[in-house]
Amino acid sequence: MRVPQSPVAASGPAQKLRVGTAAYPTGQATVRRILEGTRRLLIEEGHKGMTMRRVAKAAGISPGNLSYYYRTRSDLLEDLLEDVIGGYIEQFERLRDEVHDNPDEQFRQVIGYVYDDLASRSTTLFFPELWVLANRDDWTAQQMEKMYAKYRAVLEEVIALVNPRIGQTRAADLALLISASIEGHTVFIGHGRPHRARGPQLRNVLIEHFLHLIKADGASAPEADRA
Repeated sequence: MRVPQSPVAASGPAQKLRVGTAAYPTGQATVRRILEGTRRLLIEEGHKGMTMRRVAKAAGISPGNLSYYYRTRSDLLEDLLEDVIGGYIEQFERLRDEVHDNPDEQFRQVIGYVYDDLASRSTTLFFPELWVLANRDDWTAQQMEKMYAKYRAVLEEVIALVNPRIGQTRAADLALLISASIEGHTVFIGHGRPHRARGPQLRNVLIEHFLHLIKADGASAPEADRA
């Protein structure tokens, strides 16, 4: 399967707009330039390059104009994360629709897409910068958790389709385990990383391993956890 452009690099309609701003097409286009400029700064210069002045320059607007849309860096980061995860969710929906009658293939498509995306330069550089920010700032960590929770919700839904015996709590645990495993691969098979060439083989091993784990789970789960 050809991997579509990463949502970290791709652009589309703004997923979320500041209240009272960007009500017209010109404002929406400005929001898009701001989010794209912020994304580029994080990828090319790291989190230290994400100052409001540099964001304004990257978007081709004045700092004063930027403050009309985003008064603080926190507002800007919140919208950026919403925009990025929105791109992933759209891809997940499209991939699942293609194999809507086959839960196993839904799982393979979603996990395969996320795993393949790790190899893109934009993804390899973008998310570690956010992890650094999250390590230093509780608010950023909370925003990151909100973003990842939306991704895990998709995994939980697919897991429940693959094995309906699994309860909600167990599905959440497995989704967290799978997400953590995939994210951890970034430092090994990401862009320019030492084991990138082994990515396709590792991808298949990981997918089939977790599919087996999901199908074998839940047979003896407590009734309270199956609700």
